[in-house]
Amino acid sequence: MSNELILGENRVCANTGRVANSHSEQRLEPLPLAFLNYLISRAGEVVSRQELLEHVWCNRQVSDDAIRRVVKKVRLALGDDAKEPRFIKTIPLQGYQFVGVVEKASDLSITQRRPLHGWWLFIACLIGIVLVWLGGAHFDAKGGAHYEAKITPLTRISGSEMGGEYNAKTNTLVFMYRGSNREPFSLYAKDLTRNLLYRLSYDDGAYHSISMSPDGQQVLFKRDTGEGYHVFVAQYHQGALLHQRRLEIPHKNLSLLGWSANGQSILYNANVAGDNTYYKASSKAIFSYHLTQQVSTQVTFPLSKGRGDILARESFDGKYLAVVRNQQLRQYRLLVFALADGKLIHEMPLGFEASNMVWSHTQPNSLLLSSFKGQLARFYVDSGVLNVSALVTPGLNDVFGECAQDCLLMRRHGMNYRDIVSMPNPFVAKDMTSAMLKIASDQVEWSPIYNHDGTAIFYLSRDSRYSYLYQLRTEGVNAGKKTRLYRFDTLDAINGLQVSRNGKQLLGRREERLFMYDIPSQKFIWLTGDDEQIMYANWSADGRHIYFSRVEQHRYKLLRYSLEAQKVARVSDDILARIEDESGRVFMLRDDFWLVQMRSSGDERPLVQLPRLAELTIIARDNAIYWADRQSLIVHLNKLNLNTLQQQAFPLSRNEGTFNFDLHPKLRSVIYSKELLAASDLVQVTDRE
Repeated sequence: MSNELILGENRVCANTGRVANSHSEQRLEPLPLAFLNYLISRAGEVVSRQELLEHVWCNRQVSDDAIRRVVKKVRLALGDDAKEPRFIKTIPLQGYQFVGVVEKASDLSITQRRPLHGWWLFIACLIGIVLVWLGGAHFDAKGGAHYEAKITPLTRISGSEMGGEYNAKTNTLVFMYRGSNREPFSLYAKDLTRNLLYRLSYDDGAYHSISMSPDGQQVLFKRDTGEGYHVFVAQYHQGALLHQRRLEIPHKNLSLLGWSANGQSILYNANVAGDNTYYKASSKAIFSYHLTQQVSTQVTFPLSKGRGDILARESFDGKYLAVVRNQQLRQYRLLVFALADGKLIHEMPLGFEASNMVWSHTQPNSLLLSSFKGQLARFYVDSGVLNVSALVTPGLNDVFGECAQDCLLMRRHGMNYRDIVSMPNPFVAKDMTSAMLKIASDQVEWSPIYNHDGTAIFYLSRDSRYSYLYQLRTEGVNAGKKTRLYRFDTLDAINGLQVSRNGKQLLGRREERLFMYDIPSQKFIWLTGDDEQIMYANWSADGRHIYFSRVEQHRYKLLRYSLEAQKVARVSDDILARIEDESGRVFMLRDDFWLVQMRSSGDERPLVQLPRLAELTIIARDNAIYWADRQSLIVHLNKLNLNTLQQQAFPLSRNEGTFNFDLHPKLRSVIYSKELLAASDLVQVTDRE
């Protein structure tokens, strides 16, 4: 008997969660699928929150936000609208009701359905993106008919290419390039019509971002002048930048986001400062700078606990402004505004962090979004539908244009990101030349930490299929012995590794779910559900508790997990993390990223405001606080003396974007993952039968 259901235009496999229609194919995760199946089993009835907790969440205590996120995922997959529901109706203060018509599908398998057409068939072909290096691969998209995606390099320069932008009017590609990690980025352009490559910059200034005006006659870029980054605009003529002039934009530390449709203004984001108290944080907003009037105007006004508005693109016809907003640490939303009146016409959650966004040249009023992990989506303004490809292609990311129907311009990455290195602790070492550990690999290395006594390290390595958690002995008779402890999916972001003080347990997060690994028994334990948003987690000083924060109704709640009782208790609100040192001092990271010390009297002693990062290492040890941040192009290791509040900074690495590190238990060294040259190129990806 078929387990496939017909819900309107959707064909849903009740077992696998595959949802297919004439526009797209997606796969529901187990929890949203269980929610949908249960609602269908009670079709027409109002299902209460308590019933959902009992039958879908198995009596786990979860927040209303967690339930709403699951409902949104189901609605998104079915193309349902909460305001005019065809399938799932919200009954205020009561629960949810399935109001759609359910039909059993025929015995035809889901692979015999009407094939996906156009662009999304092409996306299905990218499942075998191992072809990036093997020269081509096939994917059975229509039950036996094979398709092949063709990868064509656009520039063929050995090194690292990134920040690509395509100008369709002139068929020109502009991008940044560097040959090694020791040199800054330079600016390049490629005339794709005449197959001519131009180097646009020759000085030693470090460049960051490049964008070509809609008419192809001007180029916008950022350059380090020795006094920080400044924005410049220049005339572009036959591979040369002429008449460069610096723009006097009032904001510092801004990010360029592109041009307005008429070429008269540029878009950027910058922090909007809070008030003068240390309890208020700032987030990024979108600004427009008029090139002639030389005036900046704030365009968006995010109310966000996260980074705010991180991406923005104006449509080619000047009708719409698309914005990606970081609502809080790992929550992202897509907003589309009508530029004529500033009205918000679409707002929806994104299931991934978009690293790039571009309007389509071939499908009017549609928008392409992609992530560094290889996720890809298209949003249709007219229908308000966001089609997220169920297929993820590690190593192929950051879509920046379309060259034709079923032809995308993207960045191809070699996935050899990092080596693990250690160095003497710069704040205590007198000799910085002594030999230290280095682990080189042809795979990705992340988040190294020391074990409890410094005789081993734990780290993560990733290939195209899996992420592996390893223990490597660095001292003693077993020095050099590597043990694989656990295996994750390669797309899982594993962060926040910490070892317990007795060295027997590892704590960490897979995406937003907290886990513990018991080293002696090799037992893996989930501490939270997959529907909870978990942030920074830390061991208590005595090792009996784990403190972590959870998002509930757009606020952060600090919780405490007891290993003995295996229960969670609420500690306080609006706190991201609790850190305890060996002497019993307690530090709190507030949701505005101010770190405060809790005095015995109960009041707070403000220490320092830390960078607003989803992954932030804070170590309290030996009467000091340690953390990392970036100043200009350089990542610094920082130390704050708790007696004098004197701050010291030591440059760890240049041209880096990761801030994870660990200190040796005896403070003699620091270990971190150092970025390698991001061997990458800009490519054209086309569909061919």
